[in-house]
Amino acid sequence: MRPDKFILPMNLIGAKMSSQLLAWLLVPSTILVVVALFALLWQERTSPRSAAVAMVTGVVIAAWGATTGVLAIRGFYLPPGPTSPPPIGIQLGIALLVLAACLALSPTLRGLLSNQKNLIRLNVWRLLGVLFLILMLNRQVPALWAIPAGLGDILIGATAFWVAARLDAPGGRSRAILFNLLGLADLVVAVGLGVTTSPGPAQFFHTTPTAELVTHFPLALVPGFLVPLAVMLHVVSLWQLFGRSWRS
Repeated sequence: MRPDKFILPMNLIGAKMSSQLLAWLLVPSTILVVVALFALLWQERTSPRSAAVAMVTGVVIAAWGATTGVLAIRGFYLPPGPTSPPPIGIQLGIALLVLAACLALSPTLRGLLSNQKNLIRLNVWRLLGVLFLILMLNRQVPALWAIPAGLGDILIGATAFWVAARLDAPGGRSRAILFNLLGLADLVVAVGLGVTTSPGPAQFFHTTPTAELVTHFPLALVPGFLVPLAVMLHVVSLWQLFGRSWRS
């Protein structure tokens, strides 16, 4: 995935972006993320066992992404009642717990996720943050959410290949640590502002428009699928960069 693949024509600005157009932009990008992650796992296999783990992991991740898309189409993530927790938030939390458990229980999976440069490069998908800014300009999502989330994602996506290429250069480890910390901070801010600007019990900022669009298909693929994957990549990368035991 190269950054120039994500450049969008300026004529997307000025009229409301339809769900169909968003789907044409987000769904193929999500599929590319799944393919790229599987390719990373497959490249690092060293035995029949690790190959099997890579294959199963790829299938599970693809099924998770597809299920998230189907649930979003059926309106599963739409804002609940005033006292109910947001479904998209519940799924994000469960996904993070499941990912953490899988990594903790499988040394083979941890071994497949040990190529720092590829882990960092996978963050190039964050260039999709430009969509948030376009949606903001089209008055479909609030600026309070779109500006920090969009600019933060663009910064991470635009520097991913640069940071990875210079990982072995002087200061490369420090740059990679800073990159991952900023990437995590961006995700925390984006999720926090997304929840507090969306209708529901946690809404704190009453903006016009709200961030409700994030609970609709296809944008729900971001918090429901892509964000937990991105959190995992940052945590896995940081764990190794700080010199912690990883493979065993």
